Amino acid sequence: MTHSPKQTTPTWNARLGPDAETYQRLRTAGPEATQLVRCGGSREAVVTVPLQRGLAALDAMDLPVADGYAVLADHLRQELIVLVAGGRAGAWEGVAGVRALSRGCWLLTPAPGRDGSLASAWLSQPHGPSPRWGDPGHERCLGEVQVAVDVGALRDALAAVDRRTAAFWKVTS
Repeated sequence: MTHSPKQTTPTWNARLGPDAETYQRLRTAGPEATQLVRCGGSREAVVTVPLQRGLAALDAMDLPVADGYAVLADHLRQELIVLVAGGRAGAWEGVAGVRALSRGCWLLTPAPGRDGSLASAWLSQPHGPSPRWGDPGHERCLGEVQVAVDVGALRDALAAVDRRTAAFWKVTS
């Protein structure tokens, strides 16, 4: 009987830091690697700190690690940014370590066809060859980006991660 290597399911937490080659590429990316886009309307961005906490929430949601979820990492600030359907910014009031970027806010994103930089890199690109950042000739915005993460499920997952973390610290103190 032959034994095959144990298959492991990739986790979001495994994306906490880029590998050496990706790190070098993101570190040396020029200013054309990223762009500012306007938030609001039909899309918002949920920013969670620290990055590891946000990744743990995505793992708790049992989301497969794949493209299609519109998830960014700011490796410099250790933030996870998840693009979601708009109009739910109020769902994050009172949640420590989370802020919603909605109308009137700007988000640094990878430029179309680019990996981004250490300040804004895709962990999971939206479906399609390149996200659409609004109508050509108009101000870039999140309005046309495909999103797949449910805001309520993300909030519940973050709460579960926070409860587990608080219980851990209570037991180890």
